[in-house]
Amino acid sequence: MTLFRAKAIGLGLALAAGARLAGGADWGAPGAPPLLPPAVRAPADPGPVWLPARETPLAPAGGFAEPFVPSVVPAAGDVRGPRGGTFSAGPLPAIPALPEMTPPPPLARPKVQPDPVPPPRPVEPTPAPPMMMPPHAPEFLPPPPLPQPRPVDPQPLPEPRTKPSEPELQPAPAELMFPAGVLTRDKHAAFGSLPIRLSRDYPPARDLVHTGHGHDGLTIADDENPLNRLFVRGEYLLWWLPGFATPVLATTNADPARNGYLGEPGTTAIVGPGPFIESTRAGSRLRAGFDNIEAGFFFLGTRSATAVVDSDRFPTITRPVFVPNVVPATGQPLGENGEAVALPGVLRGTLTATGDSRLWGADLALRRCLVSGCDVKAEWFAGYRHLNLRERLTITEDITVIGPGGTRVELTDPVGTRVLVQDRFAVRNEFHGAQVGALYERRWGNWDVDARAGLSLGVTHQVLEIDGAQVRQRPGMAPMNFRGGLNAAGPNLGRFTRDRFSVAPELTLNVGYRVAPNLRVFAGYNLLLWTNVIRPGDQIDHVVDLTFVPNALPANFSGTYRPRPLFTQRDLVVNGLQFGLDWRW
Repeated sequence: MTLFRAKAIGLGLALAAGARLAGGADWGAPGAPPLLPPAVRAPADPGPVWLPARETPLAPAGGFAEPFVPSVVPAAGDVRGPRGGTFSAGPLPAIPALPEMTPPPPLARPKVQPDPVPPPRPVEPTPAPPMMMPPHAPEFLPPPPLPQPRPVDPQPLPEPRTKPSEPELQPAPAELMFPAGVLTRDKHAAFGSLPIRLSRDYPPARDLVHTGHGHDGLTIADDENPLNRLFVRGEYLLWWLPGFATPVLATTNADPARNGYLGEPGTTAIVGPGPFIESTRAGSRLRAGFDNIEAGFFFLGTRSATAVVDSDRFPTITRPVFVPNVVPATGQPLGENGEAVALPGVLRGTLTATGDSRLWGADLALRRCLVSGCDVKAEWFAGYRHLNLRERLTITEDITVIGPGGTRVELTDPVGTRVLVQDRFAVRNEFHGAQVGALYERRWGNWDVDARAGLSLGVTHQVLEIDGAQVRQRPGMAPMNFRGGLNAAGPNLGRFTRDRFSVAPELTLNVGYRVAPNLRVFAGYNLLLWTNVIRPGDQIDHVVDLTFVPNALPANFSGTYRPRPLFTQRDLVVNGLQFGLDWRW
């Protein structure tokens, strides 16, 4: 700017000097006429040419002006002006000394560019307006840099624009958008599975990852809710299964003159009646599932019991039966009677009753989700259920003849004869049916409660096997085998089957604690009911026709085919506690 100002002032001085030379007026003397442009001054006004007294032209500080140097042409004696003009002149007169002049005020310079910018003044920077980012824009231009402070008020920045080649995507509807970290479970997904759908601008996850197992989408897990896509559960069972009941299997009488028949004064039962096997059972249960399919298996270990009575403790031991055969002399039924096992001075013997029982079951089901949330889950299931109960009761007599029978007992075997009598009753119950049920789980932090209820309807296939045998070995003779014992003889020997409609509801309640995101420990209660089952003690027929018993006293046929297979039905109630581990993935 300083250089431009000096040049402008120098140009003004040069023009002024030229005008004075052309007009012949002294612009620096008092009373001189004003400076006129060449077009209005008098053309014929020659006058003396005044030169400045300084060797350098007047100019403002820092500027430069072109010096006025007259040139004399020798031939004509003309004086050449600064722009090449010539003036006719004679001999140059003497130049008097000029008084000291003050420079004229600076001339106004032409406006060839905007006014000079004054020094910057401190201004407070105005923050840029917030950048509005259009949703779902695939790419944005970077925002322009912040401007430097300017003397004028800052203008608002233009809004950022996307590339014209890429149109702006419209935002997806609110119902299709999922906030970050928030997932929605599908109501048909089992084990708490979580389908993912980002928005309509992206394909659903099931189109990207195909599970191939019937899922509606990809499932993911978090620490708060591990999935049930694969789970394995193991349980230790401590259940109570009532031991099967038996009738009176053996009696005694403290009076040596009595035989120990039922109803006889002084007769007491020494084996039976009532439960024969202890009810507490230990077992295990395993349940596993993958996707919407689950399978379970449980068993209760075989429980057995033995009852032994002998003549050392009870001199009189009798197996009571009701005999429908009549007395030939009177024609009256014999009624309550019995087979002697031990009799003072006549027979020495031992009666042993043994029994065993085991229960197991399995199921296979499809599960579908009803309600699934962070803390609540409900499912329903349907499938196949199988239950299997096998029990057996065996009664064995080991008798040795030690003396003659006399009038109390009529013996057909000599002293020293050994007789073995055995009755065996075995049953098998097989339930096959359809089951339907529901499962509910509620969580409070690491604690949870789950309940499972199911109802099975089907058919129980009942199998009853009755077998009896006798082995008699007289002194010096080979053993003799006979088919039939006492309660297992004649009409009821063999294998019998029957099908009965049964209902098997089950209820399970557990309280658990999560020790790890995928591992849970729990304890609970289980109740299982199974209707219409047969048990071995109930299949013993107390009525025995002696004509079907090997080596019995001679008698006439009573007209009743007894003993016979009874198929007495009972309802089985199994309940108890379980403790287990649950692993989920």
